[in-house]
Amino acid sequence: SHPPPSSHEDGEEEELPLIDGCDIPGWRYEQLSTIRTTSHIEGVLGIGMGSTLLRRESQLPMLSSSHVTSWETLRQKLAHPPSSGNDAIVLDYDDCCNLVDIDIYGNKRRVTKFAWEFERKNIPAKIMGATKDWKAMPKEGGDGWTFENLVNRFPNIYFRFSDNHGEMLTLSTYAKYISTLDGGLMDDSPLAIYDAEFGDDDSPITNVLKEEYEVPACFSCDLFDLAKVAEESDDVEYEEKKEEDHQHECQHEEIEENNSATDPNSRPPYQWILIGPARSGTGLHIDPLWTNAWVTVLQGLKRWMLFPPCTPPEKVGMIQNQPQIPSSIWFRDYYDVVTNEKTWPAEWKPVEVLQKAGETVFVPNGWMHLVLNLECTVAVTHNYASEYGPFERMWKEVVVEESNFALRWYCGMKEKRPDLACRVWKYHERCRKEAEVNGDENGWACCLDISKASFCE
Repeated sequence: SHPPPSSHEDGEEEELPLIDGCDIPGWRYEQLSTIRTTSHIEGVLGIGMGSTLLRRESQLPMLSSSHVTSWETLRQKLAHPPSSGNDAIVLDYDDCCNLVDIDIYGNKRRVTKFAWEFERKNIPAKIMGATKDWKAMPKEGGDGWTFENLVNRFPNIYFRFSDNHGEMLTLSTYAKYISTLDGGLMDDSPLAIYDAEFGDDDSPITNVLKEEYEVPACFSCDLFDLAKVAEESDDVEYEEKKEEDHQHECQHEEIEENNSATDPNSRPPYQWILIGPARSGTGLHIDPLWTNAWVTVLQGLKRWMLFPPCTPPEKVGMIQNQPQIPSSIWFRDYYDVVTNEKTWPAEWKPVEVLQKAGETVFVPNGWMHLVLNLECTVAVTHNYASEYGPFERMWKEVVVEESNFALRWYCGMKEKRPDLACRVWKYHERCRKEAEVNGDENGWACCLDISKASFCE
C-alpha cells in the first residue's frame, strides 16, 4: 500500500515505517505513571533501546560513523526556504486586519481583508507580525514561551503528549526524556506535547497562559462560539431532550457512536499548546469538522507541506485504515516525489512553508498537511469555524461527528445569526427530503430534527 521504499546504494530494501507510539491508544500504558494514578513520575517511560514502538533508529540514524547523519542531511535540506514557486504567500499582519465592505447572501457587512481574500478562497498563507504584542513571544533577554522558560515556570504541571489519549507528563520529566540518548535524542519521531487542556477552566495555568497570547484579529470570528449562547438560553434543556429522544429512534450507527462519546455541554477541542524536539511533528492529516486553523511558532523552526483538497490521499501516503506515517519518515520518502515538477501533477502541487518564531501559518479547511519540527519548537494553535468557505459542508460534518453539539450550535445561530441559521435549515431540510425520497431513513440529515424551525420557510 505504500510506495516502493527508497533505494540505497547497497541495494538493500528499506524497512517500511513502523506505527508511531502516539497513534496507539494506551501504548506501554503499564509502564507509564499518569496523573490519575500518582502525582510522582520518575523515568518510567521505557522508550529506550528496547522499545519496539518508538525505536526507528535503523530508518533515520541519529548516530553514524560518517561525519553527517541521515537526519542531519534531511534537516539541512528542509531548513532551506522553499522555492518561490512552492512557498506560501507571505502577508503583513496589519494589512490583513484592514476592513473591507462585502455583500454575502444579501447581508452587507464589514470583514477583514484576510477573511475575504484567504478564508473565502481557501488559500494557505504565512502571516508576519501577529505576535508583536504577545507576552508569550520571547524577547531577547526576557520571558516568553521558550521551552526552558516554561519548564522553569511550570516544572510540575502535567501536559498531555498526544491528543489521542490522556497520558500525561510533567514538563520536568518531559525535559529529561527529550535530552537523553535512550529517549528523545535518538527516537526517529520523539513524543511531542499536544495538549488541548491547557486552556480549559480547570487547568491550574489556564488564566496565566490565556493572558499571554490572543487570537490574531485578522481571522474571522469562530462560529462555534455561538453554541455558548444556546447553553445560556432557557429552552436549551427542552431542545436537547427532544434531540435525545429522536436519537434513540435513529439507527445511524456512526452518529449514535459519536454521541455516546460526546459531552453535550462541551465544544470539540479547538486550542492546543504544542511542544516538541527536532524530528517530532504531526503526520499527514486533515483538520476535523471542516475547520480552518492557525498555528503560531513562539520558539523553533517548523517545515510544512500542504496539499490541495483535490489531491488523492493515497498518492501522498495518507491511506485509509493504515498507520499514519511519522512526519520525519514521510519527508525522507515522499518529499522529493511530490516536489518533482516533471512528474508530479500540477493540480496536486503542494504549498510549502518554512515557519520561524513569530510567524503564523493559516491552514484552510480540507487541505491535507503535515509538519516536522527541525529543532525544539513551542507553538500555539487554534481551530475555528468560518462562514467564509464551505459552510454547509461544515454543518454536515458537525452533524455526523458531533450531533449533540450541532443542535446547540444551531440554537445559537437562531438567536445571534439568523442568516446562518436560515442557510442551515434550508440545506438540512433539502438533504433530509432527498434522503426520504431515496428511502435512506438513516441518512445524516434524518438523524437531527430541526424541522420545527419554521421561521425561515
